Amino acid sequence: MIKLFNKIRQNLLASGQTSRYLKYAVGEIVLVVIGILIALSINNWNENRKSNQTAREVYQNLLTSLKQDSIEVRDIIELQNRSIETIRKIVLAPPSQPLYELEGFDFNGVSADICLSGMSFFPKTGIYNLLVSSNGLELISSPEIKALLINLYDFQYKKYENLDAIIDQRYQFQLGSLMRKKIDFIIEYNPDIVIVKEVDPALFIEHYAELTSECKDMYGVLTTGRNYLVQIQDSINELLALMNKELKS
Repeated sequence: MIKLFNKIRQNLLASGQTSRYLKYAVGEIVLVVIGILIALSINNWNENRKSNQTAREVYQNLLTSLKQDSIEVRDIIELQNRSIETIRKIVLAPPSQPLYELEGFDFNGVSADICLSGMSFFPKTGIYNLLVSSNGLELISSPEIKALLINLYDFQYKKYENLDAIIDQRYQFQLGSLMRKKIDFIIEYNPDIVIVKEVDPALFIEHYAELTSECKDMYGVLTTGRNYLVQIQDSINELLALMNKELKS
């Protein structure tokens, strides 16, 4: 093709057709420019296609992580609600009418509910942290989704983790320690509740006043932590809806 253009130019110059040569030269330049523009457009299209594909992969990875968090936080909220309800009954019961005097009182069931206060939610932040470290968040075109992600991972999760550390400490060294060492009750959760050692009712009654006191100390932070988890659950669900919508568009 280049040899053909050169031959045409040489023939025009040799024949003295300067004006036709100039027109031809301008036309050739225009064709070259058009060719460059087409090549750039194709390159930009390929880059955009790659960026869009990468963005979809980012969304898919985040969706997988958030779905797992959604399931786990839902389960933890259910367990904590159960624990909070039992602890609340203990806290509100008048000293003259302790809870264990109720007909049909379930020592093992109540003790298991109390021990559920030590359950924690552990968010999966690996994908998000990787995106932040590699500037991957720039691939997310939606400002709303980006803002919600930052709020969830950098604020809500960290706020909950700080409070959960307090709850865990109170449980391990106060309420949980009382249940294990003095009331001699042990459970495991994986993922169902299994009673490893049943309650000795005599020990439960003997340490009931101390148990009530420890439940009072735990109740406030536990309900606050549960409320944080409800907010986290709402944020995750909102993100899942927006990201699924983004993927379909």
